[in-house]
Parts: sequence; structure tokens; C-alpha cells
Amino acid sequence: MVKALIVGIDPGLNTGIAILDVRGRLIALTTKRYAQKSEIIKYISKFGEPVIIASDVNPPPESVKKIAKSLGCKIFYPEVSLSNFEKNEIVKKYEIRGHQKDALAACIKAYKNYHELFLKVQDAASKIHVENIFDEIVIKLIKGHADNIADAIKKIRKKK
Repeated sequence: MVKALIVGIDPGLNTGIAILDVRGRLIALTTKRYAQKSEIIKYISKFGEPVIIASDVNPPPESVKKIAKSLGCKIFYPEVSLSNFEKNEIVKKYEIRGHQKDALAACIKAYKNYHELFLKVQDAASKIHVENIFDEIVIKLIKGHADNIADAIKKIRKKK
């Protein structure tokens, strides 16, 4: 069973990477030194299928856009770049700093932005007892492979 992921990336000499599942649970948090795009993609992919790549700044860095495009993901970034204060507030329960803080703040912000959709999918899936394909439904919806929740469920069932 595939796991849908939200990934926050803060690029630089040291690249912060934060990964949440679509239920908001922290899956991974790391810093990669001098990381190439291929290394970052390989690292992310071992945890599941990314659906959203998030940045804490607007506009998002080119490297983040390229990773999102390579993975066929939606890119998320705030209307206004997150201030240090906002990032600290968002991640205060994690006691982290630097690139990991920035990546996790972006990740959590993206999760909160899509949270309503995730609740709707969870509700629809539980009503018809298909909670086991929750992540697959989310992947189809966010990546644009389905028009709505019912369409996503129908396509997944057809495939199986």
C-alpha cells in the first residue's frame, strides 16, 4: 500500500527535508549537505509517494520547483514568505532550528492548507468502507488524475 506524502524542502548548501504523511504525522526530518536533486528525490521516494512539495518562501526556489516537477507533485508556497517568528510558532513543539525548521514549517503549512480536503476524503472513504485506499484517493486527487473523490475511488477500484 502506497503512502501519500507532503514534503517540505529548504534548499541550500545544507538542504532541510521534512516529510509528513497526509494524516499530519512526521515521517522524516533531515539535513543533506551538498545534496543533488537526484539524491533528494531518492531520499523522499523511499518513504512513499510525494504529492505536495512545499516551500516556506514566495516565490519558491527554482530547485524546489524542479523537484516538484520531476516528481509530478503540486507545489505549495505561502502567499507571503513565512517570517522567522511564524516558522518558530508553527514548529515550536519540535525543538529544531535552521534548515529543518524551515522545511518542517513549509510542510506543516501545506498540510494545514489541504487538511479540509483530507478530511473530506477520510469521511467519504469511511462511509463506503474503503479507508484502506485513503492515500491512493489523495494521490489521484492532488495529482489531477481524478475529478473528484467518487471518480478517484472508481478509478482505483477499476485498477484493482
